[in-house]
Amino acid sequence: MDASVDDLLSFKEFPLMNEASGSQSAQININSPQRSHPNLDDQDEDDGTPKVNTTSKGGSIFSLEYYQRFFDVDTMIVVDRIATSMIPKRAPVNYLKLNIATNPDLYGPVWIVLTLIFTIAISGNMASYLQNTGNHHWRYNFHLVSYSATAIITYALLVPGALWAFLKWSTHTNEMAIDDEEDEQQAVGTPSLLSLVCVYGYSLAIYIPVSVLWTIQVSLFQWLLVITGAFLSGFALLMILMPALKKSKYSLLIVLVVELAHFALAAGFMLYFFHAPDVETPVEAPTHKAITSVVVNTTMQSKTA
Repeated sequence: MDASVDDLLSFKEFPLMNEASGSQSAQININSPQRSHPNLDDQDEDDGTPKVNTTSKGGSIFSLEYYQRFFDVDTMIVVDRIATSMIPKRAPVNYLKLNIATNPDLYGPVWIVLTLIFTIAISGNMASYLQNTGNHHWRYNFHLVSYSATAIITYALLVPGALWAFLKWSTHTNEMAIDDEEDEQQAVGTPSLLSLVCVYGYSLAIYIPVSVLWTIQVSLFQWLLVITGAFLSGFALLMILMPALKKSKYSLLIVLVVELAHFALAAGFMLYFFHAPDVETPVEAPTHKAITSVVVNTTMQSKTA
């Protein structure tokens, strides 16, 4: 006998599967994936920074899996690190040890460097166009892309590398005993090269909006942007690196060099790509004296004749 429509639409109760029956049901984990952080107690014997577990990732240095861990960040981490690189005293004292050393990334620095290269090249050509208003023979300078790329990539790699090598050499071999528990938690050794590259890469983010404002052809305003950008980014950079710089025998020298290098980069950007050269207006020779002398000589020659 066929089932009626009411029987088909009626609710029915089905017996629950007995776990003892040996049948297994599929289970789906709906929890959000959790990021595993390295144990902070497991520190490197050389520099005191937390070790990053690389054995779980596996892969050779020539494989993509090896470099995948350097880009394992989400949007909130990148935004937080960009804001920290622009706002002084936003980062806590142990920011380098707990936030950067545990998960240094290259995702943010790579995109910041690439964006800054094209921003400076495009804005530099806009500034050149404004400086040559009325010149119908003006052309776009494509070489600014290679010039800006050379300067930015050199700074983003060479300066962190030199700083890392100098810190390794100048750090005290026999550290003083730490009595205070708070100082012990804030203590940090020489940061890794990847951590320094990460910090310096994010420190260049402030020059992206500044490079757009540099197109305004007002010399005083351009220098004000140089001072403001270098001060905010440089001071925030020092606040992040200060726990590691204090352990060097030449901490004051390093602080001065870091600030001067950051200011020199900003000033070099502005002077080479955006600043209008001072054009000296030619001084016109007075023509009325020459005309007068010619008239006098002609009159004298007519009288003698």
